Amino acid sequence: MPFRTWMAGLVIAAGTIDPAASQPDTVEAVEPAGLGVLTKCRGWLVASSCRTYHHIRLPSRIVVGDELPISFGSHPKEFKFFVARIALKSDRCTIFSEATGERHRRDKIDITPCYPAGPAS
Repeated sequence: MPFRTWMAGLVIAAGTIDPAASQPDTVEAVEPAGLGVLTKCRGWLVASSCRTYHHIRLPSRIVVGDELPISFGSHPKEFKFFVARIALKSDRCTIFSEATGERHRRDKIDITPCYPAGPAS
């Protein structure tokens, strides 16, 4: 009987938790207040690998649809990073190069602190 009571309490508690509260919001534009951390992923024939690069300089405003000029690595490499989606949670944001797909195995830039941008001036 105590097990049933415990399970009923667990089910009731799970129903009161808002799963959307822990999910980041998608926004159209942000204003980074710090440097970014680039995660660059490659898909190989049977596996994939990702590398992280710190101290990525970013513009003062980033909007979905932008192409950001990115320079990274000890022997600087440059490429254009397409902004497909921006996820914002608290004062952190993640800029994704693809709008959908698994968030851990694709190119992205994490920024802290980062704030939602107001209307373009």
